[in-house]
Amino acid sequence: MKRLIDWHLLKWKDNPYRKPLLLRGARQVGKTYAVRHFAKTFENMVEINFEETKKSKGDI
Repeated sequence: MKRLIDWHLLKWKDNPYRKPLLLRGARQVGKTYAVRHFAKTFENMVEINFEETKKSKGDI
């Protein structure tokens, strides 16, 4: 299924001045699925889930 997010992700990828990608939004709308599917177009990918990674929240 093609969605608008796919177009935005490809546009981001094609930008030579792109910055790190940070995806935010409502719950259960397919953000994780879209990014993981998009990540297949890259050789490497790092995923940090700020809700599941305790150290990333600043709680030490």
